[in-house]
Amino acid sequence: MNNKLRAILGFMEGRSYVIGREGHICIDSPTASKYHATIRVSDGKIYLRDLNSTNGTFLIRNNSRQLFKEGHVNPDQLIEIGDEEHSIQSLLAIAVRYSDAEDTKSKDETSAFGSIKRLLKK
Repeated sequence: MNNKLRAILGFMEGRSYVIGREGHICIDSPTASKYHATIRVSDGKIYLRDLNSTNGTFLIRNNSRQLFKEGHVNPDQLIEIGDEEHSIQSLLAIAVRYSDAEDTKSKDETSAFGSIKRLLKK
């Protein structure tokens, strides 16, 4: 596991984010639900759960789509939400950026947010 991913997982430990058109992790697709899925890190493992979305959440494996309701996923796993494909790691990075923008401490480059922000820029 690389340092960037380790920092993201550490930051996200115990936090939950909504993925969707109006979620913390915004998916700008008319085929994504407003609140499509959630992503959470617990004990260093990534858990993804579909929120009974209209069009479903799919894992992409061997160029095929597999309907996914909930469970643990790997950082490099590709998923489809709406008509967009994303890696789990890219969604986690968006969540960190969302938290950075929402937290007033983010302006302090010595904070945990600042450290992760610098790693993401690399």
